[in-house]
Amino acid sequence: MGCAPPLSGLPPEEIQPLRERSLIPSGMSTILPEAARRFRKIETQLIETLAGRGFEEIILPTFEYLDVLAPGLEPELIEKCYKIPDRTTGRILLLRPDATAQIARTVAMGMMGERMPLKLSYRTTVFRYEPEHAGRDREIFQVGAELIGADDAAADHEIVSCLIECLKKIGLRSFKISLGHVGFFKRLLVQAGLSDAGKKQAEQAAARKDVPKLEEIFSVERIPLRAGRRILETVKLSGAAEVIAEGRALAGRDAALHRSLDRLSQVYHTLCRAGHRKVLFLDLGEFRGFEYYDGIVFDVFAEGVGVELGGGGRYNHLIGRFGRNLPSTGFALIVDRLFQGLSQGPGMVTTQSVSSSKKSS
Repeated sequence: MGCAPPLSGLPPEEIQPLRERSLIPSGMSTILPEAARRFRKIETQLIETLAGRGFEEIILPTFEYLDVLAPGLEPELIEKCYKIPDRTTGRILLLRPDATAQIARTVAMGMMGERMPLKLSYRTTVFRYEPEHAGRDREIFQVGAELIGADDAAADHEIVSCLIECLKKIGLRSFKISLGHVGFFKRLLVQAGLSDAGKKQAEQAAARKDVPKLEEIFSVERIPLRAGRRILETVKLSGAAEVIAEGRALAGRDAALHRSLDRLSQVYHTLCRAGHRKVLFLDLGEFRGFEYYDGIVFDVFAEGVGVELGGGGRYNHLIGRFGRNLPSTGFALIVDRLFQGLSQGPGMVTTQSVSSSKKSS
């Protein structure tokens, strides 16, 4: 009847290793029926909210050619991609690592026509290799939105206000959004005279708020004390409207730094006037993990969840990597973290919980 052979049919030396193997690949999830219903409800509420704001859903391919998508991916992310040879062409395929890069490639190819601005939404899963000890999933469920073809404070305001509406629609009441401008921090790194490798390391340390690591980088690169101090003060600078004034003091006479603060101030105060002051805080050290961000950036946090629920920002030069330069901004929310933020944890079975139940049985 097609049944699997019993364990007793295996050689004795193979029985114990088989029992010890995990039944689900590390970082992957099985979502059981009750949780799946709630999970899909969250996705549907988010997509419907975005549709109400004019965002049209796009369904992205599961695989991309490495040589086509690579211009939109950082080397570190390419290293985390799952790669598979295409049996037909011999070219290397990537299992989808990032939805924003896929949308950038789609728009640059002219597949969306010439109408601007474009408002696109998606619900998808991205796959990235993470070491088991990192505590991060390798299969990430996302719902996101991209606003393409507009570069002004109104577009930045729209994408953040849309994010807030999405979070409220699914019933998340206790959350905070950190709002910053990555251009401010990047400009300070340039002024400090860091090498390209040093800048990259400093960006990664800033994203983790790792001050000791930044100090170590500055020491190795022999950065002037004053320049290093400005960067360290920026990483720690967060709060309400006073952050803008403190940032201007750090900016001195640098026009580019003041332009970053002008945009940040305009977006922040517009959001406050729209009634969102209580969920916002400014963070001049806000630095998202993706290199393509170059303007307003933001992350979402909720009590009881130790990592961000999602985030996004402006990426004016990403689409240009594929041949057509268009200013853009957007966000992505990680659905299983929203699930956790809504205290709906029962019903999700992960690799770790499967392993635990096997050991206790």
